[in-house]
Amino acid sequence: MGVRDSGGAHMTGSAWFDVIALATSKGGAGKSTLARGLAAHWLALGRKPALIDADPTGTLSKRYNPQGPLGAVPVVAGPEERDSQTIEELRARHTPVIVDTAGFRNRTTISALVAADLAIIPLKPAAEDLDCAVATFDLIREINETPERSENPIRTAMVLTMTMRGTVIARHVRSQLGEAGYPLLKAEMPHRVAYPEAGIEGLSPSVIDPDGAAARDIAAIVHEILNSTNHEIMTSSAHEFMKKAVPA
Repeated sequence: MGVRDSGGAHMTGSAWFDVIALATSKGGAGKSTLARGLAAHWLALGRKPALIDADPTGTLSKRYNPQGPLGAVPVVAGPEERDSQTIEELRARHTPVIVDTAGFRNRTTISALVAADLAIIPLKPAAEDLDCAVATFDLIREINETPERSENPIRTAMVLTMTMRGTVIARHVRSQLGEAGYPLLKAEMPHRVAYPEAGIEGLSPSVIDPDGAAARDIAAIVHEILNSTNHEIMTSSAHEFMKKAVPA
């Protein structure tokens, strides 16, 4: 797999991930918006990202314009049974390969996670999103216990999306996940009109207004992912503790 860091159970210093899967078992959490934003950010930095649209809604592929400002970022939407092969083919020419999965658990989501170096779980500050984020974390834990991934477990980061400054629910969700030890980023993707406005043309704020607040949101998420020690590879004992701390 493509993760490069200093080794061990924690990411320390700077890391890089060749394959990133965005996954959650609930739709509407901002997966596609964040996936496109990450790709646009890395393109601006001179990387060669690629997007795989594995979400049946086809949000990324429907808005893709190969002649537009993000035309250099291929968006591939293929048959479900070829997802693993598509990831391998793209990673030979592009980095990172970013996979936008369905808003529910299916074979494609599992295949993407098995191939991923990093899983990002976006969630809105809501009880339903919290439950689904924990369920997705459980799925990743199950995959990490398989022979295929036990020696090279998937790193995981949760990201709060569509947050509004000063709301009680956002503070509550952050506190609950933090106290339970889940790998929640400090950086967020707040509720901003810039995201849907850019999405109309299949773009990201990082392209339309690279110095704007929304572009800075994405940059902060990327910086924390690549430089933070916040993402643990959870042990089974830690997971059992967290199940008690965050009730289903």
